[in-house]
Amino acid sequence: MEQFFHLPFVREIILGIGGISCSAKSLTHVLTKPQGGHGVILYPGGAAEAMHARPGQHRLVLKHRKGFVKIALKTGASLVPVFTFGEVDLFDQIQNPLICRFQLLLKKLFRYTLVLPLGSGFFQTSFGLIPRRKPLFTVVGVPIDVVRVENPTQEQIDEMHQKFIQQLVNLFDTYKYKYLVDPEASILVLE
Repeated sequence: MEQFFHLPFVREIILGIGGISCSAKSLTHVLTKPQGGHGVILYPGGAAEAMHARPGQHRLVLKHRKGFVKIALKTGASLVPVFTFGEVDLFDQIQNPLICRFQLLLKKLFRYTLVLPLGSGFFQTSFGLIPRRKPLFTVVGVPIDVVRVENPTQEQIDEMHQKFIQQLVNLFDTYKYKYLVDPEASILVLE
């Protein structure tokens, strides 16, 4: 997130582990380096998706997030759908209307919010900030080849975005029977 790059020492830690800002300028810079061969991993759902994370509920905040598709079209970078099963079971969120309002206010003011996860502790498993001990299974879909378009139209962006969403949904539907405890009760909600 762009905001992390304004915090003392946090920027250096992020850059030190190979992270970059998620701004369009940074992503475009990395994807258009002359020597090529660079890719980026982006979580388009961001803080909004993290706020909705609950065990057993798979919600993707993706319907109106199209900037990454526009950058892919402008740079000709392939889009690769990826889904991690079990991620929503690592933490729960504090269910409190007052805290929720505060989180939404922070999100509105700063485009970022504090997510207050409930996981495990060091010596017990009922609460804490450590992820619960649950298995994670990441599945990677077939890359979607993107033809470079200098100035993509909204129609081109929408078409590629829909193709990406469809491949992500297909990925979820294909592998949920292998990696979820109750696949019939598990649906993927797109917001």
